[in-house]
Amino acid sequence: MTRAAREVLEDCRGAIDEISGGIQGRAWRRRWVAAVVLLRTVGYVLAKIDVNISPKYKLAIEAAWSQLNQSKPKPQIFWEFIDAERHNIIHEYEVGAGQGATVHLGQNKPTEHHYLVNTGPFAGRDQRDVLREAIAWWEAYLDGIDHEATP
Repeated sequence: MTRAAREVLEDCRGAIDEISGGIQGRAWRRRWVAAVVLLRTVGYVLAKIDVNISPKYKLAIEAAWSQLNQSKPKPQIFWEFIDAERHNIIHEYEVGAGQGATVHLGQNKPTEHHYLVNTGPFAGRDQRDVLREAIAWWEAYLDGIDHEATP
Protein backbone atom coordinates (compact mmCIF):
# COMPACT_ATOMS: atom_id res chain seq x y z
CA MET A 1 0.00 0.00 0.00
CA THR A 2 1.17 3.53 -0.78
CA ARG A 3 1.51 4.36 2.92
CA ALA A 4 3.94 7.27 2.89
CA ALA A 5 1.97 9.20 0.25
CA ARG A 6 -1.27 8.55 2.14
CA GLU A 7 0.30 9.86 5.35
CA VAL A 8 0.97 13.15 3.58
CA LEU A 9 -2.69 13.22 2.49
CA GLU A 10 -3.78 12.86 6.12
CA ASP A 11 -1.72 15.91 7.06
CA CYS A 12 -3.29 17.78 4.17
CA ARG A 13 -6.75 16.95 5.53
CA GLY A 14 -5.68 18.42 8.85
CA ALA A 15 -4.48 21.59 7.15
CA ILE A 16 -7.87 21.98 5.44
CA ASP A 17 -9.66 21.61 8.77
CA GLU A 18 -7.59 24.52 10.08
CA ILE A 19 -8.87 26.86 7.33
CA SER A 20 -12.04 27.83 9.13
CA GLY A 21 -13.48 29.71 12.07
CA GLY A 22 -12.53 33.13 10.83
CA ILE A 23 -8.81 32.51 10.46
CA GLN A 24 -7.36 35.46 8.53
CA GLY A 25 -4.13 37.14 7.52
CA ARG A 26 -0.80 35.43 7.89
CA ALA A 27 -2.26 32.57 9.93
CA TRP A 28 -4.56 31.77 7.01
CA ARG A 29 -1.71 32.12 4.49
CA ARG A 30 0.46 29.64 6.43
CA ARG A 31 -2.34 27.07 6.41
CA TRP A 32 -3.04 27.59 2.70
CA VAL A 33 0.65 27.25 1.84
CA ALA A 34 0.92 24.13 3.99
CA ALA A 35 -2.13 22.51 2.40
CA VAL A 36 -1.00 23.21 -1.17
CA VAL A 37 2.60 22.15 -0.60
CA LEU A 38 1.42 18.98 1.13
CA LEU A 39 -0.78 18.17 -1.86
CA ARG A 40 2.16 18.29 -4.24
CA THR A 41 4.39 16.50 -1.74
CA VAL A 42 2.18 13.41 -2.12
CA GLY A 43 3.67 12.85 -5.57
CA TYR A 44 7.23 13.44 -4.45
CA VAL A 45 6.89 11.04 -1.52
CA LEU A 46 5.30 8.48 -3.82
CA ALA A 47 8.27 8.74 -6.21
CA LYS A 48 10.96 8.74 -3.52
CA ILE A 49 9.58 6.54 -0.72
CA ASP A 50 6.66 4.36 -1.84
CA VAL A 51 8.52 3.48 -5.04
CA ASN A 52 10.76 1.31 -2.83
CA ILE A 53 7.93 -0.91 -1.53
CA SER A 54 8.56 -3.53 -4.21
CA PRO A 55 9.50 -3.89 -7.88
CA LYS A 56 5.78 -4.09 -8.74
CA TYR A 57 5.16 -0.80 -6.95
CA LYS A 58 8.07 0.80 -8.74
CA LEU A 59 6.62 -0.22 -12.12
CA ALA A 60 3.08 0.86 -11.18
CA ILE A 61 4.22 4.25 -9.84
CA GLU A 62 6.40 4.96 -12.86
CA ALA A 63 3.62 3.91 -15.27
CA ALA A 64 1.06 6.10 -13.48
CA TRP A 65 3.41 9.10 -13.61
CA SER A 66 4.11 8.51 -17.30
CA GLN A 67 0.37 8.37 -18.04
CA LEU A 68 -0.21 11.54 -16.02
CA ASN A 69 2.48 13.38 -17.97
CA GLN A 70 1.07 12.17 -21.30
CA SER A 71 -2.43 13.40 -20.37
CA LYS A 72 -1.28 16.96 -19.62
CA PRO A 73 -3.09 19.41 -19.28
CA LYS A 74 -5.65 16.93 -17.93
CA PRO A 75 -6.55 16.29 -15.21
CA GLN A 76 -7.03 19.95 -14.48
CA ILE A 77 -7.05 19.42 -10.70
CA PHE A 78 -3.46 18.18 -10.85
CA TRP A 79 -1.86 20.34 -13.53
CA GLU A 80 -3.73 23.61 -13.01
CA PHE A 81 -4.16 23.45 -9.25
CA ILE A 82 -1.91 21.03 -7.36
CA ASP A 83 1.15 21.54 -9.54
CA ALA A 84 0.60 25.15 -10.64
CA GLU A 85 -0.38 26.58 -7.24
CA ARG A 86 2.55 24.84 -5.52
CA HIS A 87 4.87 26.21 -8.20
CA ASN A 88 3.56 29.75 -7.70
CA ILE A 89 4.01 29.48 -3.94
CA ILE A 90 7.44 27.88 -3.92
CA HIS A 91 9.02 29.91 -6.72
CA GLU A 92 7.28 33.28 -6.43
CA TYR A 93 5.45 33.21 -3.09
CA GLU A 94 2.24 34.12 -4.86
CA VAL A 95 -0.98 32.58 -3.65
CA GLY A 96 -4.01 32.17 -5.87
CA ALA A 97 -6.50 32.23 -3.03
CA GLY A 98 -7.59 34.64 -0.36
CA GLN A 99 -9.82 35.23 2.58
CA GLY A 100 -12.42 37.80 3.37
CA ALA A 101 -15.37 38.57 5.59
CA THR A 102 -18.84 39.96 5.22
CA VAL A 103 -19.95 42.00 8.21
CA HIS A 104 -23.69 42.58 8.54
CA LEU A 105 -23.89 46.06 10.08
CA GLY A 106 -27.04 46.77 12.06
CA GLN A 107 -28.25 43.20 11.66
CA ASN A 108 -28.28 40.32 14.05
CA LYS A 109 -26.28 38.10 11.74
CA PRO A 110 -22.80 36.78 12.48
CA THR A 111 -19.84 37.77 10.35
CA GLU A 112 -19.44 35.45 7.38
CA HIS A 113 -15.90 34.35 6.53
CA HIS A 114 -15.01 33.52 2.92
CA TYR A 115 -12.15 31.40 1.67
CA LEU A 116 -12.14 31.57 -2.12
CA VAL A 117 -9.74 30.63 -4.89
CA ASN A 118 -8.99 33.87 -6.75
CA THR A 119 -7.18 32.75 -9.90
CA GLY A 120 -7.16 30.03 -12.52
CA PRO A 121 -9.85 27.58 -13.51
CA PHE A 122 -11.03 27.12 -9.92
CA ALA A 123 -11.56 30.85 -9.29
CA GLY A 124 -14.65 31.63 -7.25
CA ARG A 125 -14.80 28.25 -5.57
CA ASP A 126 -14.34 27.67 -1.87
CA GLN A 127 -10.70 26.77 -1.48
CA ARG A 128 -11.48 24.00 1.01
CA ASP A 129 -13.70 22.31 -1.58
CA VAL A 130 -10.92 22.52 -4.18
CA LEU A 131 -8.43 21.09 -1.69
CA ARG A 132 -10.84 18.23 -0.92
CA GLU A 133 -11.28 17.59 -4.64
CA ALA A 134 -7.50 17.41 -4.98
CA ILE A 135 -7.30 14.92 -2.10
CA ALA A 136 -10.02 12.78 -3.71
CA TRP A 137 -8.06 12.85 -6.98
CA TRP A 138 -4.88 11.73 -5.20
CA GLU A 139 -6.79 8.96 -3.41
CA ALA A 140 -8.07 7.59 -6.72
CA TYR A 141 -4.59 7.88 -8.22
CA LEU A 142 -3.05 6.00 -5.28
CA ASP A 143 -5.83 3.40 -5.34
CA GLY A 144 -5.01 2.74 -9.00
CA ILE A 145 -1.33 2.24 -8.18
CA ASP A 146 -2.17 -0.08 -5.27
CA HIS A 147 -4.50 -2.07 -7.50
CA GLU A 148 -1.83 -2.45 -10.20
CA ALA A 149 0.94 -3.37 -7.76
CA THR A 150 -0.85 -5.93 -5.61
CA PRO A 151 -1.91 -9.41 -6.71
